[in-house]
Amino acid sequence: MDIYGGGTTFSLLSDENTRADTLVSSLLGLSRASVQRNIRNENLSVNGKIVTKCSFSKFAKGDTLEFEADTPEQVSAEPEDIPLDIVFENDDFIIVNKPAGLLVHPGNGHPKGTLLNGLVNYLNLQDKSKDNPNFRAGLVHRIDKDTSGLLVIAKTEKILTELQEKFSRHDIVREYTCIVWGKLKEPKGTVETFHGRDPKNRLKFSPNVKNGRKAITHYEVIEEFKYASLLKITLETGRTHQIRMHMSFLGHPIINDGLYGGIRKSPDAMLNKLLSTSGRQLLHAGTLGFNLAGKDFLFKTPLPEDIVTIKKYLENISFKQITGG
Repeated sequence: MDIYGGGTTFSLLSDENTRADTLVSSLLGLSRASVQRNIRNENLSVNGKIVTKCSFSKFAKGDTLEFEADTPEQVSAEPEDIPLDIVFENDDFIIVNKPAGLLVHPGNGHPKGTLLNGLVNYLNLQDKSKDNPNFRAGLVHRIDKDTSGLLVIAKTEKILTELQEKFSRHDIVREYTCIVWGKLKEPKGTVETFHGRDPKNRLKFSPNVKNGRKAITHYEVIEEFKYASLLKITLETGRTHQIRMHMSFLGHPIINDGLYGGIRKSPDAMLNKLLSTSGRQLLHAGTLGFNLAGKDFLFKTPLPEDIVTIKKYLENISFKQITGG
């Protein structure tokens, strides 16, 4: 069994006459409800073909299954004193502004130093576990380590289930800001492709797959610079690396995104220095909204300092080009 950045690929060692939801739940130790939700959301493939029926049971020895959960399973974490930028908190959930460079939760080779470790410590300091021994931080979704921005963490199992269902149905508002290389042909547009593992590099995803999940991204050009463009991105689906994959597919990879072709040198030495100092893809999850118990919630957070600095510099060199300064 191999695990690649949130996805799991495994081959069956024998014929199985078992429901897909039961089989995956048993093999991966995940809750059946979570597996069912993700199967319905096109997150299970068998030999490269998407399976959307939980009752599917035609499995043969040697079949390759790939399961990529949109909503993460609960993972345990030891408390650590990690600073948290808490944007909002009530009895149901916490909104955190995650900095770039911080993993969301422990995984292979990273048992500590994650956002979840910091959340467990924060909740312990509030004595939540003393009042309610079943109280724990519930991860509703995740963003990449080198992407900054907003995350919602549920405080109860009920809210966790409700929010995960909303994410699975795409019944939420998610807007990102990114800076990509070059100037796009159209000021706004929609990218709709398949989404699947890149057969040549299992760490990344590709739209060029025969059978994949549907991925839809809407973009709008906010500002154009000499070498780059600032975009607003709205997600209709929320696949792993979706924005990064789609921007690369358009030929305008996110600046500093090494996995998807965004590491480039410009003719401007100072810009190259700023990009090297930032050292991460220029992608920020700035807006997150949803309806819970009949109440609308909408949260926004400004661009982080490194992206603001690069944006200002790009504006400056573009202005000099226009004015001849």
